[in-house]
Amino acid sequence: MIENYGQQDLSKLTLKKFNFLKKKLIVTNGELCKKFEKKISQITRSKYSIVCNNGTSALLMAILSLNKDKIIAIIPNINFVAAASIMALLKNNIILCDVNLKTGMVDLESFEKCLKSCKKKGLRPNLFIPIHYAGNVLELNKIQKICKRNKIDIIEDGCHSFGSSIKTTIVGSCKYSLMTTFSFHPVKNITTLEGGAITTNNKKIYQRLLNLRSHSLKTTSIGDPYKLLMPSLNFRMSEVNALIGIDQIRFLNYFRKKRNYLVKKYIEKLSKLKKNFEILNFRNSKIFWHLFVINLKNYKTKKKLMVLLKKNKIGTQVHYKPLFLHKVYKKNILLNHSTKSLIFYNSQLSLPLHPKMSLNDVNKVSKKLIEFFSK
Repeated sequence: MIENYGQQDLSKLTLKKFNFLKKKLIVTNGELCKKFEKKISQITRSKYSIVCNNGTSALLMAILSLNKDKIIAIIPNINFVAAASIMALLKNNIILCDVNLKTGMVDLESFEKCLKSCKKKGLRPNLFIPIHYAGNVLELNKIQKICKRNKIDIIEDGCHSFGSSIKTTIVGSCKYSLMTTFSFHPVKNITTLEGGAITTNNKKIYQRLLNLRSHSLKTTSIGDPYKLLMPSLNFRMSEVNALIGIDQIRFLNYFRKKRNYLVKKYIEKLSKLKKNFEILNFRNSKIFWHLFVINLKNYKTKKKLMVLLKKNKIGTQVHYKPLFLHKVYKKNILLNHSTKSLIFYNSQLSLPLHPKMSLNDVNKVSKKLIEFFSK
C-alpha cells in the first residue's frame, strides 16, 4: 500500500448505498449535495459552503466571485499550479511570495517583505491566496490585519487541510478570510473521487457562488426560460460524488487518527537520521496531516533516494516545484521572491502517508531510508 505517496480509502463504501439513486430524477447538484454542504459547514464552522466538481473549480469560482476587473494576486512560490494557471487564463498578474523553510508556508516576515517590494515597484496587490501546507494550519490573524489596511482580500487554499485546526483557527471557518477552498481529490484527507468546496461567511459572496456554479443562469419564466447573469461554466458536483463525500465524513476522525498514528511511528523510526534530514513539524494532534514531509540536508542525494525507493515499490513526490520555474507564467509574474522557496524545493520530499497504510509499511519505508543513509 505504499507504491503511491497518497491513496484514497473507500473500503467502507458499498454498492447498496447507491441503489436509491436509481429512483432519483435529479442526480447532480441535488439534495445529497446540500446535505454534504451542511456537513462541511458543521466541520469548518462556516456559515455557508458550496460544493463543486474539483478543487481547481473551487479556486476559480472563488476568484470570479470577487467580481474584480483586474487582479494582482500574492501567492506562495511553493504551490501547485492551479492558482497561477487561473491567474494566467484570466489575464491577471502574480506576485510570488517566499515561504518559511520549516513549514513550507508564507509567514508574517515573508509577507511583509513581499509587500515592501511591491510598494517600491508601485504594485498594488488586491488578493492573497495562502496555502495551509501538508495539513498544517497557517495562522493568519496578523497577516489579515495587514491585508485589511492594504485592501487585499484573502482566499485561503485549504486543499491540504480539510479537518485541521489549531487553537485560534479551524481551516475553512474563514475567521480571517473571505473564503476558503478545498479539494476532495483521491489523495486528499477525504475524497469524493473528484470534487471541491468553498466555505464563506459572506452572504453576498455565497449567492454569487451559487450562481457561478451552474453557468450563472437564473430562471425567469416559461416565455424567457433563463437570464445570463455573467459568463460562467458548469462547476456542479454530482449526487454520486456527494454521496461518497458524506460517507467519507463519517470516517473523518478515523482518517485523522490513523494518519497521526502513522506520523508518530515515522518519527520514532526515523529519529536516528536527524543528521540527514529534518521532519516537517508534526506535533499538533488536532492537525489532519495530509503529507509526511522530510527536508534533506544534502539535497544532492534526493534523486538517488527517490530512485531507490521506487525500485522497492515505495512512492514519493515533491510538493512543489516553485512557480517561477514554470516558464509559461513568465508574462504574468510581476515580482518573484524565491530564495527560501528554492531551498525548500531542493530539499523537500514527501514519503507515503494515507489511511490504508499499515505499521509494516512505515517500517519498510523507514528501513530503506536507514539503509540508504548508512552507506
